[in-house]
Amino acid sequence: MTLLTLRTLLRRRLGEITADNWTDVLLDELINLAYSMVYKEVRRVEPDAITHWSYRNTVAGTSWYQKPQDTRGLLRVGYMGTLVAPAVYTQLFPKPIEIAESWNGTDPVYCTRGIFVGIFPAPTVSVVNGLEFQHTPTPTLALDTDSPDLEASLQYAIILWACLLAKGESPESDSKEASQLQTILADIPNDYGQPSLDRPMQLSIDILSLPGPSMNRDARDVYSR
Repeated sequence: MTLLTLRTLLRRRLGEITADNWTDVLLDELINLAYSMVYKEVRRVEPDAITHWSYRNTVAGTSWYQKPQDTRGLLRVGYMGTLVAPAVYTQLFPKPIEIAESWNGTDPVYCTRGIFVGIFPAPTVSVVNGLEFQHTPTPTLALDTDSPDLEASLQYAIILWACLLAKGESPESDSKEASQLQTILADIPNDYGQPSLDRPMQLSIDILSLPGPSMNRDARDVYSR
């Protein structure tokens, strides 16, 4: 669905085909708020269901850089210490800020503080797009032709949630929308959280971490007898 379709269907649910109580601008705000809420439910099952790539220029001697706007979390930070073609980014690994700020290792590391990411040691040269962020964004729809980055069968949940937000300002019953919304959201695990559909999900158990006598091992990691 496009933003235009979402707005049109939302107006039909609200019984207001022609703008009266809700302008297009206001409905778009409710749609984007509902979109972020639906996506939050998806992230419970698959945190990186929507992944964006963003870039920052590095500045020699500067360690701190702002995260991508409206990000919900970093998945990977890539670093290019010198300008090369084609661009090759080395993955940086996170460290607590108190360790990162005194880091003097050969390979740089990163830490986070609020809306900023710190690179230590600081870059020695300025590089255009020297930082690569793979991150989960707060998704928004801006143009009438924009579509949600969600499974098609889940997109109607945006309309229902936006309708609940709109009806929250009136005494009109919203039980129908609430019931339908829960039905759609309950199916999220059928569309997300499965890395491969050609085989069942596998569980991995760390036996060494289990409590009890089983923790007594010999040098070959075999149960003691």
